[in-house]
Amino acid sequence: MLSGSPLTLGRGADAGLRVDSAGVSRHHAEIIRQGPVFSIRDLGSRNGTFVNGRAVKHAALSEGDVLRLGDAVGVVARVDPARSNEPPLELAGALFGPDVAELFAQLRLVAPSDLPVVVVGETGVGKESVARALHLLSGREGPFHAVNCAALPAALAEAELFGHRKGAFSGAETAGVGHLRAAQGGTLLLDELADLPLSVQAKLLRVLQEKQVTPLGETRALPLDVRIVGACQQPLGALVASKRLRQDLAARLAGAILELPALRERRSDTGYFFGYFLRKFSGGRPPRVDAKLLERLLLYRWPNNVRELALLTQRLLVVHGQEPVLKQSLLPEAFGRSEAEAPSSPASSVPVAAPTEDRNQHDLRLLRAALEACDGNISRAAAKAGISRQRAYRLMGGQSPSQAEGFEEADDGAHGTRT
Repeated sequence: MLSGSPLTLGRGADAGLRVDSAGVSRHHAEIIRQGPVFSIRDLGSRNGTFVNGRAVKHAALSEGDVLRLGDAVGVVARVDPARSNEPPLELAGALFGPDVAELFAQLRLVAPSDLPVVVVGETGVGKESVARALHLLSGREGPFHAVNCAALPAALAEAELFGHRKGAFSGAETAGVGHLRAAQGGTLLLDELADLPLSVQAKLLRVLQEKQVTPLGETRALPLDVRIVGACQQPLGALVASKRLRQDLAARLAGAILELPALRERRSDTGYFFGYFLRKFSGGRPPRVDAKLLERLLLYRWPNNVRELALLTQRLLVVHGQEPVLKQSLLPEAFGRSEAEAPSSPASSVPVAAPTEDRNQHDLRLLRAALEACDGNISRAAAKAGISRQRAYRLMGGQSPSQAEGFEEADDGAHGTRT
């Protein structure tokens, strides 16, 4: 996007990238590229330029940084020029934004097949929605049926899953179809897969191999045509290592692995999700949103992922009453305050939603791993770690980037911007 000349951001018609939002100056800021490093410089704007909630005059940029210029908020991200204008896609309750474009492409390839699929991701990240989207794209005529394996009583898990004959056990006053046959011709989601008892896992493996199921108390097997989708919070290998999942069952289910990143790892998608939930929960008449509120949402860590964002959106719509704008003051204390509202102290310039580790420590960790892979070649290791060679030397020498570059912040490695 940048070939050596700075890219001017502002409301002016001659700006390289027009940002036509309230509070944005005619020539507000400029983005500069120096080799692999991108930085932003404020051009004397009236309302200031903010990176990760902090006012800056000149700061290096990293992928995932949150920019605010007036009422415009954006996220620094790698952008595929061929797909930069594609809107997010909503499918079966799952929202696929730019940060999971590759996941959706993989989903479309796998869906028409009969391959079993495992969706891996933290709690609340949207695994069931992805499974529903997979079913919709598969074209299977049967139903989508979901079962939470963690909620199955251990003593009844086999009967609940495979079905049972009347009188097969004490209390079985009627026959039960079972979750597998309930999904006949369609898709069965086994959520929290590793919570199935190991004895039931062994029988499930046999069912998947033979494509038939024998209900508890019966002697005749019944044909089964079901697409299995497993969902778990940890990779299959980790579950096998902890002896929560049988290795043979893991191998049988691993037809395709779809890894769904945590919401904090895809800040570009956070804004899309928030807008989607605002429209959904407001009946299609969402209020305007204060830029500082959106900035806080993008910087938040979202420990409970998309589920937490959906609940927060509903809360904001309830507590804002009839006000035309959702303001930052409505956010819970966990979201912190903007720099302008924070007490005047050295700590007030630090973004509230800082990463769990310092960016220098993060980059140094990546650099050390890259040095081992590149036989100590600093130039190749820096490129592999996504940082500049100069920054690599600074990190290894212990000199702070701000001392070396004169930047207020020193985060390198961005390859494009999205606003």
